Amino acid sequence: MNLLTNYIGQTLTFNQPKITKREFELTSPDEVLAKMIFPKLFSNSVVVEGLEGKWEIKQPSIWRSEYGVYKYGYQNPFAKYVSNFWKTKGTIELPKGARLHCKSGKLKRPFEVYSSSDELLMVYVNKFSLKGRTTVTIEKRSEVLDKYPWIIMLGWYIVLQNRRGRARAAG
Repeated sequence: MNLLTNYIGQTLTFNQPKITKREFELTSPDEVLAKMIFPKLFSNSVVVEGLEGKWEIKQPSIWRSEYGVYKYGYQNPFAKYVSNFWKTKGTIELPKGARLHCKSGKLKRPFEVYSSSDELLMVYVNKFSLKGRTTVTIEKRSEVLDKYPWIIMLGWYIVLQNRRGRARAAG
């Protein structure tokens, strides 16, 4: 198994191979690491495959700023992300009480994931181009990232949902 923190310092990219499909890939310069697929057109849930597993991320209610992480095919979440009202800060609640902190800026500001001791673990940066690419850089080795590799895809899902929210607010 290739650990996520083996990619420290490398720029990983989220791509949408086909503009007509809501499917995204996390790629390193050499390979596709994971895929995220929206099973339905207007779905708020995604299926994540790769990184040695398969998970589902769902928003239980459009009225709450919360996303649950489920092992694929299961009904109960084992982890969740909860954000504040303005969606500028959030917490990833992991099994056994572990937590990661997130900060999200508006527009061009990056989305950042911090350890419970406030060490920067990952930075997501939007690259404004026709394809709207986003890159992520793993900044620090962390057992949490290796144990729960789906966290990198949850961060991307949050970036996408925040982007969708801004588009709805502008429209």
